[in-house]
Amino acid sequence: MAINRIDHAAVRVNDLGQALEWYEGVLGLTVLDRNSERALLACSGEEADLTLINGGQSVVSFAFGVDHGDDIDEVVSRLKANSVEFERYKEPDRPGHGEILGFDLPSGHRMEFVVGYGNRVAGKTNTKSDGGFRPTDIDHINLLGEADPREVSDFMKMVLGFKQSLALTMAGKWAASWLRATKLDHDIAYMQAQRSSDRLHHIAFAVEDGNHYFRLSDRLVETGNRWEFGPGRHMGGIPRDTHGFGTNCFAYAFDPTGNRNEFSAGMNEFEDHEYYMAETSPEKFPEIMNGWAYNMPETFMTIGS
Repeated sequence: MAINRIDHAAVRVNDLGQALEWYEGVLGLTVLDRNSERALLACSGEEADLTLINGGQSVVSFAFGVDHGDDIDEVVSRLKANSVEFERYKEPDRPGHGEILGFDLPSGHRMEFVVGYGNRVAGKTNTKSDGGFRPTDIDHINLLGEADPREVSDFMKMVLGFKQSLALTMAGKWAASWLRATKLDHDIAYMQAQRSSDRLHHIAFAVEDGNHYFRLSDRLVETGNRWEFGPGRHMGGIPRDTHGFGTNCFAYAFDPTGNRNEFSAGMNEFEDHEYYMAETSPEKFPEIMNGWAYNMPETFMTIGS
């Protein structure tokens, strides 16, 4: 079974017009279609990477791509074997997707697997910039919830076939987990929420390199915005290691609703058997979360949506 990377996410926003001022006006995403209830946006190309749904905040669903319809059948077999309820459906107004398989994770989050239509393979991340500030693609997602991160991770690995990348524990209990479907460092993460209502820490977009961060940072300045945190480099629990798990570069900003966006670059690749686990504490978070500077804001670990 070939599982690729994340292909689409749907999030709620308080005010659709105001949200588009950020995603279209500041970040430069293309609006593929819009009505009073939702807007479909693309980072590049003509396939929807992000759906904004009017009313509320936080994540509604997210979708990983697979190569073929046979891969959907394989996921169905795995779900049936583990007594997981699911639906198969199509959303004709979501460009780039053919058949969709939807189900709920143990955390309650709605996950989907999708097949591209035509010659398109869903879940192949584009990291090549056009030389502007616009992010190149959707890159990964970091969920929050009250469920045990180990329980969620076991489901992702044993039922869906994901691989463990990094896990952080506190007092021996899992606090955060990063997993991958591909060889890249991580495609999805799950953390214990600090606030019971929070369901999303961030949706990440891909940027190509350091020069891309410069252009995007200047764009924020020009439009009267600021980063919440970064640009910087995560350390993955291993101080002064830029090649291990969890060492991608980052920058974070909030959309007008308070949904956090990450802009991610430089993930390393690993073999299927490789992973890393580390015991940590709140006092160690500033160094784990940014190896370049001790500048992690308090909001980063306490505020989600």
